[in-house]
Amino acid sequence: MARVIFDRVSKYFGDVIALRDFDLDVHDREFLVMVGPSGSGKSTALRLIAGLEEATSGRIFIGDRMVNEIEPRDRDVAMVFQSYALYPHMNVFDNLAHPLQLRRVSRAEVEQRVRRVAEMLSIEELLNRKPRELSGGQRQRVALGRAIVRDPQVFLMDEPLSNLDAKLRVRTRAELIRLHERLRSTIVYVTHDQQEAMTLGDRIAVLNGGMLQQLGAPQIVYERPANLFVAGFIGSPAMNFFEARLASRDEALFVEGSGLEILVPPERARGLDRYAGHEIVLGVRPEHLYERSEVESAPPGSSLEAVVDVVEPMGNEVFVYLTTAGQLFTARLNADADLRRGERVMLVVDTYKMHLFDRETERAVL
Repeated sequence: MARVIFDRVSKYFGDVIALRDFDLDVHDREFLVMVGPSGSGKSTALRLIAGLEEATSGRIFIGDRMVNEIEPRDRDVAMVFQSYALYPHMNVFDNLAHPLQLRRVSRAEVEQRVRRVAEMLSIEELLNRKPRELSGGQRQRVALGRAIVRDPQVFLMDEPLSNLDAKLRVRTRAELIRLHERLRSTIVYVTHDQQEAMTLGDRIAVLNGGMLQQLGAPQIVYERPANLFVAGFIGSPAMNFFEARLASRDEALFVEGSGLEILVPPERARGLDRYAGHEIVLGVRPEHLYERSEVESAPPGSSLEAVVDVVEPMGNEVFVYLTTAGQLFTARLNADADLRRGERVMLVVDTYKMHLFDRETERAVL
């Protein structure tokens, strides 16, 4: 297997900048997920690794080789597409065997490798079927098998689960995790689904506007977003944002905004004095808001009053949409929360998990 390195890579399509000075080091045997909205540059990055696009500037390495001038067929990578890209006139066996036949692998070895991969993916009974006779999940397994049978240095996956229904997507995600543990291969996976990124990746790379916004383990990115974009993109429901100001009073720091006044815990306030008097953005995840009645001893300066707008029961939890001083936000509460539209409610903010961002630079300051 191999590392994949982007060294200050840019890609322009005329006046459109798909990637700008992109640096990324994918570790050997890592499952790295690139995540971001449409147009963020993630699929372009994948196509640059595969050689389907040519970098405008910068260098790309697979293992110890710079591959900018190397043909796609010689890069030793395998790509799994969103559309499966199976040959409709071939049965499953021949679809799996085709990449090996193009390399003139012996018939005996083709048979052995195809059978091994089919067993690994539990598709042995499908080998004589045509793609039209398969379900979406079965086609996806065949597409994965066609990549695996090549035994490449790097697997590239471009939104391979997006055509599956929600239940099958969850099941296939688990299969991909097990498959990676078994193969111990380098996988670069592209998705716009942040939930997919959080559950699959050893690390996730968050892209926006052709630039890397943050790189790290999923839980680190969730708990310590580097900027407003990452904070709003990672997490479901999305993080709530409140326009506010950081005020210093009586040797304490407060987040003051329309309808709220939150005390910054002293142990989290260290180093924030220079932001006193500055316009900031307060970020609070819906799961870090609680009904006042649930919290036995809420610290002073941690509550806000709001009016219930919409209640969405989700079975094991309730999403509540509220307003305070005209601003809409979301709370993720226990299933037994008994709230009604128009009701006034006191909520407690977990101040040890709130986030502060510089309004001008949009970078995290807490």
